[in-house]
Amino acid sequence: MGNSCTTNLIPTTKPVLVYWAVHGRSDFCQAMLYAGNISYELDEDTANAWPASKEDTPFGQVPVLKHGDLTIGQGGAINRYCARLAGLYPADFRGAALCDMYLEEIMEIFGALFKGKLAADANAKKEAWKMLETEFLPKHFKLLEKNLKKSGKSFLGGDSANAADVAFYVVYNLYSKASVDVDAALTDCPTLKSTVAKTKNLGNLKNFPVRGLYFSSDPAHDAF
Repeated sequence: MGNSCTTNLIPTTKPVLVYWAVHGRSDFCQAMLYAGNISYELDEDTANAWPASKEDTPFGQVPVLKHGDLTIGQGGAINRYCARLAGLYPADFRGAALCDMYLEEIMEIFGALFKGKLAADANAKKEAWKMLETEFLPKHFKLLEKNLKKSGKSFLGGDSANAADVAFYVVYNLYSKASVDVDAALTDCPTLKSTVAKTKNLGNLKNFPVRGLYFSSDPAHDAF
């Protein structure tokens, strides 16, 4: 028998996310909230005070989410918390395990953005971005497509979209905003591609804000 626990009430105050107004790792948790029509505040002032505010965070890094008397560090924990708030995280063990599997794969795809961002020089960056567009993304998208087709479902979340589908929408959007041809990478993945358009209609996700870029494959852009 599992350990018993007391269920705490969800705070009635708005969640507060400490991060900058740029497209990056916090897009995942923010998109969960948009998809669930959950209002929140973006605390840029605390983020802009970095590193003065570093000691106030659980692990000396951002993003940080504050909700009532709860403070959460680590992006994965924040993403899942926001997904639960939004009703997008499965309650059953099997569904949660599959959702986590896809979330981990999608975060691996997200992490590859740094290969382009942090390459040693301009030429290395161009090569890295090209590799991501023509090799890395098609490979990983095809793996997701394979699993989606095998499931026989319309979404990574099954019959309806869940946190995994929102996360894929985010990573698709991040690469697109980085001027990577994600649609070309999805050429052989029609089922996966269709989830993007359908997921965009969740809650208020279609109105997800346009912000500054941290990742760009365009040599003329400051974020290159």
